[in-house]
Amino acid sequence: MTTSRRAGKPAAAEQPEPVPGGTVPEDEQELLQDIEQTREQLGETVEQLVAKADVKGQARAKARELTGRVKGMAARARAKAAGRGAGVQSQVAGKTAMAREKAAAGRDQLRARAATAWQAAPDGVRRTVSKGASTANERRAPLAAAAVTLIASYLVLRWWRKR
Repeated sequence: MTTSRRAGKPAAAEQPEPVPGGTVPEDEQELLQDIEQTREQLGETVEQLVAKADVKGQARAKARELTGRVKGMAARARAKAAGRGAGVQSQVAGKTAMAREKAAAGRDQLRARAATAWQAAPDGVRRTVSKGASTANERRAPLAAAAVTLIASYLVLRWWRKR
């Protein structure tokens, strides 16, 4: 009596075991194709099992995925910040230009009022103011030292009174 290789039981007859589909192919060519198809399926199944068991590989793949995602987010954030920075820069430039225009207009108004006052002032006052301005320009350093001394004296006197 012969035994089958799979279960160790005696074989009733030398007939091939049924395939998963339930039918036994009659032709040898069909049998070879079924065997090849089964091998391919088995190979794919083994590859899937190996991939599931490869924890390091899964961790590396996940790390690559997360790295790509973070780099993409960083690039988008940089682009967004650059866009906003350009907008802020243009706003600041516009406000600076407006402030310069207002300052120029104020300066022009002040000059016009000063010119009117200068024309209305008597000749003696004009000569005295001109002489004082030229003297102040000639003696800037001593004048600045005197101003600093006066301010420092005021601050010391104020501090001494608070004590």
